[in-house]
Amino acid sequence: MLLLAAVLFVLEMIYRLTLYPRDIEEQCGLMELSLKPLQEDADMIYLGESSNHNCNDADTDRRSICQMIDDQLPGHHVADLAHNATHSGVFYDIMNNIPDSCRVQTAIITVNLRSFTSEWIWSNLETPLRKQQVMMKKAPALYKRMLLAFKAYPHWTEDERWALVRRGLKRQTFSIPGFPYTDAAEWDREMWHQGTQSGLSDDSAALACHYIKCFACTLDDNNPRIRDFDHIVRLCRRRGWTPVFHILPDNEDQMDSLVGPQLLTLLHNNARFIQQRYEAMGVMVVNNQGIVRDSAFNERLYPTEHYNEKGRRAVADAIAAALCRAN
Repeated sequence: MLLLAAVLFVLEMIYRLTLYPRDIEEQCGLMELSLKPLQEDADMIYLGESSNHNCNDADTDRRSICQMIDDQLPGHHVADLAHNATHSGVFYDIMNNIPDSCRVQTAIITVNLRSFTSEWIWSNLETPLRKQQVMMKKAPALYKRMLLAFKAYPHWTEDERWALVRRGLKRQTFSIPGFPYTDAAEWDREMWHQGTQSGLSDDSAALACHYIKCFACTLDDNNPRIRDFDHIVRLCRRRGWTPVFHILPDNEDQMDSLVGPQLLTLLHNNARFIQQRYEAMGVMVVNNQGIVRDSAFNERLYPTEHYNEKGRRAVADAIAAALCRAN
């Protein structure tokens, strides 16, 4: 046993000194984000997804949300750790790999309510992210490389993935007094039928169904994203960072006109659940639902949190104002 342990130790050291840096560079681009706070001598970090930097072609101000916040906080520097399609589980791994020697004091973390539901949890973008998360584990380097070699991370065929999405939609349950549907799958099916029968174009009916799949649920402690945010709170406590959660605004105008007030009720209830849960844990929560109007959203055929400059500025202003009040 001692001989085996010695051999494994030697192999680990050889791998770390030779191939491991190359594997990190090729297999885990997210690890670079963890180094930015130290490289930029930042005292704040911003974790988000494409909402941070997505622009409209007509924008004259193309700054990201993070840059707009940074510009409003003289004496501070906010490191931009945002990356497309990331969510709370990935945010945790990025934060967990930030060097101890950095001077970060505040972590601004995006809460995207769409990320809590099945289409995102079982997205086709999850597999490459999960692959990178393997390399971000706090574990022996050789062990992580072995996990990659054996594909010991979630990877599904497209049929398997859609089966998981459909099963997940049936588990997105809710209760609205006087409303006939109790899960997203049933509401989605009826929305398509009623929408096409009532004269909605196929694009509009499909968009209404996407809104239902993305937001029709009641959040609780068992949601995997909730567990990830709980881990983030504990990580911030261990490292002495102040966590700031900001809830991204969704297109309430379009949601209301295509689907109706019941979905808005669920949206607001879930935002309130996030706010109350994490404020009770001592987290500053900036609930930005309702501050961006339909005209500021870029995409018209799928629900996203992609804003033009006016929308990004509204989000950044609200976060910066909350930080200034707290200080």
